[in-house]
Amino acid sequence: MSLMNLAIVILNWNSKEETLSCLHSVTAIDFPHFEIILVDNGSSEAPAQEFQEIYPQIRLLRNEENLGFAEGCNRGIAYALERGAEYVLLLNNDTRVDPNILNAFMNAARLHPEAGVFGAKIYYYNEPTVLWYAGGEVDDKRGLCYHVGCMESDLEKKRESIVETGYACGCALFVRADVVRSVGFMDPQFFLIWEEIDWCWRIRAAGYRCLFVPGAKVWHKISASFEGGNHGPLWEYFYRRNRLLFLKRYYPSFFYRLAFWQEPVRHFWGSFNPCLSKEQRYVHRAALSGICDYVRGKFGPKS
Repeated sequence: MSLMNLAIVILNWNSKEETLSCLHSVTAIDFPHFEIILVDNGSSEAPAQEFQEIYPQIRLLRNEENLGFAEGCNRGIAYALERGAEYVLLLNNDTRVDPNILNAFMNAARLHPEAGVFGAKIYYYNEPTVLWYAGGEVDDKRGLCYHVGCMESDLEKKRESIVETGYACGCALFVRADVVRSVGFMDPQFFLIWEEIDWCWRIRAAGYRCLFVPGAKVWHKISASFEGGNHGPLWEYFYRRNRLLFLKRYYPSFFYRLAFWQEPVRHFWGSFNPCLSKEQRYVHRAALSGICDYVRGKFGPKS
């Protein structure tokens, strides 16, 4: 396998220490040849020189503004394809990877040529034997996405088989270059959250399988780039806004019920509910803001 056949794309946004830790892990991967492409997504700091001084083997791209996860990663994927990559691993910068991750993904790709996209087994960073993701699905009764195996201990080794899954988590997503050329890139309109689910839905609709690969292991700090963390106000804003974008495309019956009745009423009441804490009310207001922005057609970043 030549040098350019496999690329790892990592997105950085104002997270120098997280990214350096991730690069330390990635450079220890046990695989003959791969290229590391680091995309700086309009960071206010200028870490490029320091990244390349410590890890001179990486290739660094810089976006002049924060384009969001979807388009930021798209730029890195496009660059990898231009350089002849046949496979691309998208990897969050707040992760640590098992040294065998690329071997596990490549073995799965060889065994399953009908599959186009693959997801890693992802653990909580601070609880290294507890699963965060062992597959992903969308609940067709509630219109919610969820992770299979979340909060399970992996000590019992219950999830050790390569199996079909609804979507590969964008935290560690392995995709064939031919699939990207055929289906296209992630939709920049999502900006952040639900973008990889939409991408996997389109890949599957094009006839490719999506597989969970348990031998490809990753430890994830979970939404380290979000102020307030996972399920904080900013996370809730993007989750609620982009969920409607996804449901309008694939589950329109949910969309009309949620967008114009259930969700606005629930979060409006939560925004003013005196029984909730100030922080809880703020989260409801962020969710309501996301719903309103969807209805107004306002996408892109949110402060």
